[in-house]
Parts: sequence; C-alpha cells; structure tokens
Amino acid sequence: SVKERDDAICPSQFIIWHETTLCCATELHRLSNIAFIMSLSTKTTPQIKAVIFDLDGTLLDTESLSCRSVIDAFELTNAPLKPAIRSQLKQDGDLLPWELKQRILGLRGSEWVPITLGYAQEKWDWVGHENGLDWRDGWQSRRNNKDTQESETRKRIINTFIEAWERRLGSLCEQVVACPGALELVRALSEHGDLPLAVATSSRSEGVRKKRIKHEEMFQFFEHVVTGDDKNVRNGKPAPDIFLEAARRLNVHPSECIVFEDSLQGAIAGKAAGCVTIAVPDKRMEKEAFIDHSDHVIPSMWHFEGKKWGIDVDMS
Repeated sequence: SVKERDDAICPSQFIIWHETTLCCATELHRLSNIAFIMSLSTKTTPQIKAVIFDLDGTLLDTESLSCRSVIDAFELTNAPLKPAIRSQLKQDGDLLPWELKQRILGLRGSEWVPITLGYAQEKWDWVGHENGLDWRDGWQSRRNNKDTQESETRKRIINTFIEAWERRLGSLCEQVVACPGALELVRALSEHGDLPLAVATSSRSEGVRKKRIKHEEMFQFFEHVVTGDDKNVRNGKPAPDIFLEAARRLNVHPSECIVFEDSLQGAIAGKAAGCVTIAVPDKRMEKEAFIDHSDHVIPSMWHFEGKKWGIDVDMS
C-alpha cells in the first residue's frame, strides 16, 4: 500500500483551508469591484490641467474665406473651372459644396488638395492641369508606383495649389473674425490661473501667422501654437500626433487635456490622443456623427460648462 505523507491535508483541514480561501477570494473580488467603480468615477470626471484648441472653425471663422480661396486657387494655378461652374459657386456665396467641405475639414493641405482636385474632375468636369493626371477617388491604386516622375509631378501640383490657396487666404485675412464666444472663453480660461493653453492646427505656420494678425488679443493667452508643418507632427488629423505634441509642450499628460474641435477628423484625433474632446461642429454637420468621437458636443463656445470637467468657468 502507498504510505501516507506526513504533510497530507486531512478532510477537516481541507474544509477550513477551502473556506478561508473562498473568503479571501470573495474579499479580493469585493475590493476589486470597489477599485473598478472608483476608476470609473475618476474617468467620468478627469482632472483637467490644460486646454488645446483647434484654430480654423473653432477659434477663428476662416471657413468661408477658405472656401473662396480654394475656388480661386484653380484659376491662380492656371487650371480654371468652367465658367458655368464658377458662376454657380459665386451664386452659392463662394462656398464649397458641403459634400466636399465635410470631407476635407481638419485635414492638412497635402491631404485635402488631392480630394478637392478629384471632386472637381468628377463633379465639375474639370479638365485639370496640362499633364492630365487622374485625381478621382482611388487614384492611388491606379497610378504607376514605379513612375517617379508622376510622383514628383503630383507633389509639385499639390504644393503649388496649397501656396496659391495660402496667398489668396492671406489677402483676405483682414476679414477673419473670431468664432462666437471664442475670445471670451479663452480669456476666461486664462484667468483661471492654472490652465495653460495651446493651439493645435492643421494649417501651416505661415498661414497661421497671417490669420492671427488681427487677433493678438486672443493669441496672447496661448503658450504654444503647434502647426501642421511642425517637424514633430508626422501625421495629420485624424492621427493624434498634433495633440500629443501640444500636450508634450504643455508638459501635461494627454488624458488631462481638453481639446476643442469643430471637425470630425479633429475630434477623432483628439480622442485617439486620449484627450477629453469637446466638439463644436459646423452647423451643417450632423451632430450624431460626433457622438462616438467626442465626450461632449456643444453648439458654440457660449455653451461650455466648465464645472462638468472640474473647471470653474461657465459660459452659459
């Protein structure tokens, strides 16, 4: 027969050990539940230590002037739209069609220019530049990747269009006005005392320089302005790069930052960075589109209620 081990657990000992283990496990489970509930509470009301603003359409109402500049850039790059199309756009207030505008909101020039040129070819029967390149949706998969000359030509066309757009927009900058409640909110947050502020915009630095000329009253409150052509911003919105860089410069963890954004691409970028994201959409945007990509949606800066985020600023 097998000899019993001296250290074997007898049935009564096993029952006591088993009940003690269950008791400990139950207590651990109870404590873990409490910790989980506390973590949810913490996530619901994060401690905000900094605020980051998008620029175009969020702080400054540049969107109508931007549309006009995009339309004019076709002629400025010697590839004008057909007279009938140009006339129709003029009747519409020199605004881009909303189906195009909502696709390019928040993107960098290198990203929105190809989309715009493709739209012009598809919807406006735009002939294009002298080389006749195809910019319609999906052109990336149809091009010859081995043709380095084509790639260089596309880059040149994109950069030339961006430069023409920026020049035209720069000439209109004196007409740029602040978005409703923007200056007032920025000033109120700055008076809070311990909330550093930054701007994170897809616009290039030269464009920002021109746009802010008549708005130094607002820009004096910002510690940093991060632009789309910043060397530390590798990818444009909806990638989180620009908000991560802004948080880094403010020396604040992204989860402790509020981001204000008017575009869906920007809201996605804010959430991807881990920031508390408040959307202030264009009135033509479907608000439902922002529900899954922001923490709160407000009609304008006048509707910001800081107490929801532990900030003693109430604009309403």
